[in-house]
Amino acid sequence: MKRRNRVIAIVVAASVILGGVVVVADFGLKAFAEGQIRTAIVKNLPSNVTGDVSVQIGGGSFLAQYASGSFSEVTLNSDNLTVNGVPLKAHVVAHDVSTDQTKPIPRASGTLTLDQEAVNSFLSIPGSSEIVLADGTVGYQGSFQLFGLTLGYDATATAQPVGGTVQLTPTGATLSAGSASLDVGGALKTIVSKPISICVAQYLPKSMQVTAITPSVGSVAVDLSATDLVLTEDALKQTGSCD
Repeated sequence: MKRRNRVIAIVVAASVILGGVVVVADFGLKAFAEGQIRTAIVKNLPSNVTGDVSVQIGGGSFLAQYASGSFSEVTLNSDNLTVNGVPLKAHVVAHDVSTDQTKPIPRASGTLTLDQEAVNSFLSIPGSSEIVLADGTVGYQGSFQLFGLTLGYDATATAQPVGGTVQLTPTGATLSAGSASLDVGGALKTIVSKPISICVAQYLPKSMQVTAITPSVGSVAVDLSATDLVLTEDALKQTGSCD
């Protein structure tokens, strides 16, 4: 009986040790793979994009996922990316990522966060010197002719994606007269009732599209989605258009 108990104890101990070895191996290989993915991504960034990314492989056991040929979820984060000199933060979650890095990623979603200065460095509204980000709204300036006079105004609008563009739909405006503002009249209401479209597809890889825009005071979060995303330099260089 004692011998049998000793054998059982040895088997249990061996199982525990083996399980620990598997866990350590899984963790180590996962960390190695995350480093390899990070290196590949940074290496394939277009020349106009700089910065670093962190990579986290989720979805349970690394070894089991590797054996199946794909990872159910890979998360990328960066707080120091610049695109054409414009700083931004990025958070991307890719799903069903093949272990073969030459294959496209079936689906991915993410969020880019830009501050107001960054937005103004590459986007502009005709007639406006600055885009002002507020809680849920976008502010801008403009001018119009009335009885031979040029009158300026300040407007607010909501922002939503429409195809490859961001559409600003005015929600209100006031006439500007020096430091004073007056309630807008009928003429101004007619002018600012027309939506303004800004092309953003030209800044994004072809397979990406904007799904939501959330302005807040001083910054904006832009939600994106992509299908069949290829993380090579040539593919990322191919941007969309608004034609």
